[in-house]
Amino acid sequence: MATKIYMTNLKGGTGVTTCCIGLGLALAKAGERTLIVDGDRYAGNALCTCGCGNMQIYTLADYEKGACRAKQTLIPHHNAVNLSLASSLGLADEKFAEQAVEELDGLFDYILLDKIAKRKCNSAIIVTEPYLPSVKSSDACKAMLSDGGIKNISLFVNKLNGGQIINGEVMTAQEIASLLRLPLKAVIPEDLSVPLGKWKKTTLKAFKSAYETISGKRESLCNVLKPYFGFNGYIKRKVRERL
Repeated sequence: MATKIYMTNLKGGTGVTTCCIGLGLALAKAGERTLIVDGDRYAGNALCTCGCGNMQIYTLADYEKGACRAKQTLIPHHNAVNLSLASSLGLADEKFAEQAVEELDGLFDYILLDKIAKRKCNSAIIVTEPYLPSVKSSDACKAMLSDGGIKNISLFVNKLNGGQIINGEVMTAQEIASLLRLPLKAVIPEDLSVPLGKWKKTTLKAFKSAYETISGKRESLCNVLKPYFGFNGYIKRKVRERL
């Protein structure tokens, strides 16, 4: 039976899809059979971000119409051997996504659900940015998930810049987790190259740490402060202030 994790936030732009893919890639690299279910019914953002845009033959909308089996909606990732995706492009009724997850359960070790099929999950990860609107939205999201019956809720703090922490512009990930009263599972550094389809080594390393923490192998969080100390760190902070 797969571990099913619902990844979400009520606010857009926090990086839920990016974190879903980053965690999926880390799980797959570690040998875990992993499925990402893309909840974007209109643009298929997870497919595009993952480099699998327009590679789908069938989607969950076809499964909904009875045109294919759930297994036929799977899109194997071209670089990550153990990673597959399923697209919800055109899906009208979310209950068919839930039904597909049930059918695919035995094929995977982890199923990451990008804002879809929440009722099939017993755990959730809220992805937040370190900014006030995102933190407030995360608090509301926590209440919504708890009211919906999900008690195992944890936190990813995404797009965290160590220079901004040193300058006193944003809270640390630990402070945000304490404020929200959620266990902190990952700290993902700000990576301005992700929208370009690139991943820095530090970002991939942060997702590896996230996998290790979630799987219980060891508690491991990315240190986003270290690169911003010393003279080089000072230059980085000044450059970041001008972006």
